[in-house]
Amino acid sequence: MKLTIPRIMVMFMTTTALAQTVDWSNFNSSLVIEVTRPEGKFTCSGVAIKDDMVLTAAHCLEGKILEIRVFNQESYDPSAKSWKVKHFELHPEYNKSESNFKSDLARIKLSSKLPASTTIYPIMKNESNFKGKLLRVGFGARSHSNIRTLITPVFKALKTEEKVLELDDMYSYSGDSGGPIFIQRDGQMYLVAIHSTLSYGPEGKFSYNPLVSSQKDWIFANWN
Repeated sequence: MKLTIPRIMVMFMTTTALAQTVDWSNFNSSLVIEVTRPEGKFTCSGVAIKDDMVLTAAHCLEGKILEIRVFNQESYDPSAKSWKVKHFELHPEYNKSESNFKSDLARIKLSSKLPASTTIYPIMKNESNFKGKLLRVGFGARSHSNIRTLITPVFKALKTEEKVLELDDMYSYSGDSGGPIFIQRDGQMYLVAIHSTLSYGPEGKFSYNPLVSSQKDWIFANWN
C-alpha cells in the first residue's frame, strides 16, 4: 500500500534518539493486547494481518489466562472500546526455556472485525533482501503510559535456519513484545517480523524477531 500524506502527527524514536513526526494512520494495524492473568493485567503489542486476525509474541499469551482483549486506540485505555478474542494459539515449536524464544509467535482470532479503515500491509515474501527502512511499532511502557511508538532499528543479521531477524535496537520496553516490524521501500510497506525479546550478551543489546513469511503455513492453516 502507498503511504499517505502526513495528517496525524506523533513522536517516534530512532536509533539516534531524534524525535521526528509520522502519520500514524499508516500504522493503525498495530494494536494493544491486554492479558488478564490471576495475578493482574498485562499488556503486549500486536498487529492485524486480517480484519479479524492478529499476530503477537507467544510469550505474551503463555501460562494461565483469564481474558484477552484487543485495543486499536493510540494509547492504552482499559475503559475504551475493545475487541474480545474468540480464540488464540501459540506456535507449536515455541518453548521459551528450550528454544531461546525461537518461533515466539501466537495467532489471535477476534470475535468481530476491526474497522475498515485499518491499514493492513502485505507480508514480505523475499526475506533475503532488507534494503529499505525498517520500522518497529510497539506500546511499551514509556513515561508510565502505553502509547504507540515508532522505532527505526538497524539491520544486524538474518538467521535463516532459526527463522529470526536480529536488529540493533536499544529502545524496547515492557509492552513492546509482539509488535510488528515493517520495511518501507519504494513507497510500499511490508510486514517482516514480530518483535520478541532483547539479547544483553557480549554482542550488545539487539532484538530477536521471528520472521512472518517463514511461518505463513502455520499462521493461515485451519484458521476459522
